[in-house]
Amino acid sequence: MTAPTNYAVSRGVATITLDSAENRNAFSQALLRSLVGDLEAALADGSVRVIVLTNSGGTFSAGADLKEDHRSLGPDPLTFADVVAAIDGSPKPVVGRIAGHAAGGGAVLAAACDIAIALDTVRIGITEVRLGIAPVPVAAMMAHRMTRRALFEAFLAADMMPASRAAELGLVNLAVPADQLDATVAHYVDALVKGAPQALAVTKTALQAMADGGVADARAYAAANTVGFGASEAKEGVAAFLGKRPPAWIPQD
Repeated sequence: MTAPTNYAVSRGVATITLDSAENRNAFSQALLRSLVGDLEAALADGSVRVIVLTNSGGTFSAGADLKEDHRSLGPDPLTFADVVAAIDGSPKPVVGRIAGHAAGGGAVLAAACDIAIALDTVRIGITEVRLGIAPVPVAAMMAHRMTRRALFEAFLAADMMPASRAAELGLVNLAVPADQLDATVAHYVDALVKGAPQALAVTKTALQAMADGGVADARAYAAANTVGFGASEAKEGVAAFLGKRPPAWIPQD
């Protein structure tokens, strides 16, 4: 039996591909375990600077696997919330390459990526209310990622909307044609690789604090986690700039 995800590393980039197309990459326990394992492998690999999350087939993820017998899963089964938590807690940037439709938890997974680029032909939506499900836990994950009006439109209208509208609401960053998808993802990956690892990690956490807790919490976090010119990364970055060379953290061929 083939794994429901594929994992590959090249030049500092770990690419995780949801590869259960026959099940529309729905969040079965097998896929969730494989995905969490891949994320853990990327975080443990010191050579990995950026994580790219993408899909095979025409669906990024259909969300929860509604065919799976949840009574047979035992206590504390994994959920897509565990994957979102892993992405949120990752000190390494996560880029979503959304090359298929994303519904329910799949839409939230796309939104959880630090940067997400979607094909302009895909549709994205948080559709639980149309199944009679009140997606309150999902809303809790999205409340700091979207404006009030965007939240109400996405969660209450529950449309599978065009990727361009999803970008306007903040579920993804951009919606691009198929012939621009890989180049656009590569642009952001290259930009992120140029950032210093510790500086990226601290900045990501600070941005989350600003979004989650407001200005006071963000300032408190910043005061406790300042990375100034005396830090080793900063010294290397300045030396590289003055020496007109790439800093040491950028992977070389």
